[in-house]
Amino acid sequence: MRFSNLQASEEQNALRDLQIALFQADSRIFEESGLHPEWRGMGTTLTMAFAVNWRLFVAHAGDSRCYLLSGGKLQRVTQDHTMTAEMVRHAILPAEKEAQHPYRHIVTNILGGTERGVRVELHSIDLRADDLLLLCSDGLTEMVCEERIAAILGEEVEPKRACERLVAEANEHGGKDNITVIVARIQGATHA
Repeated sequence: MRFSNLQASEEQNALRDLQIALFQADSRIFEESGLHPEWRGMGTTLTMAFAVNWRLFVAHAGDSRCYLLSGGKLQRVTQDHTMTAEMVRHAILPAEKEAQHPYRHIVTNILGGTERGVRVELHSIDLRADDLLLLCSDGLTEMVCEERIAAILGEEVEPKRACERLVAEANEHGGKDNITVIVARIQGATHA
């Protein structure tokens, strides 16, 4: 059973605060690049999450990802903000062609960059005891398929060990980009 102890207004406030934080970070990156011409165009992706009262809040921009493993099933929470992902969503490119497309690394939504105005993707999800949260960069997802990610998360009780195994697996498959992995296990007794 999924549930939430937060009032609707509290949930809306939490999501709004996350959105404002990303807007402020975007603005700050532009300010800094204005002070340092050599930094012009710098930008970053960001996927962040926090949990309160059995509710997960996620804010996202870019091609890093958030996943939730719940009841043995891996769910991708965020969408990639890349040229090819947009093409797939608009039925211009078949999904099976995305992984090999030459534009798959062109990110369409970041903090900073050459244009102001990050578009913040927001999510609010009910949690259960023993759910696993995974935040990761594309250095993992480019090298390790989702089925294998789910298998490793399902096999490892200890989040630190799951991180180590996921990074090792990505490196074994080429490790062509930075590999950032954060795993958190949701613990405690759920409410009835």
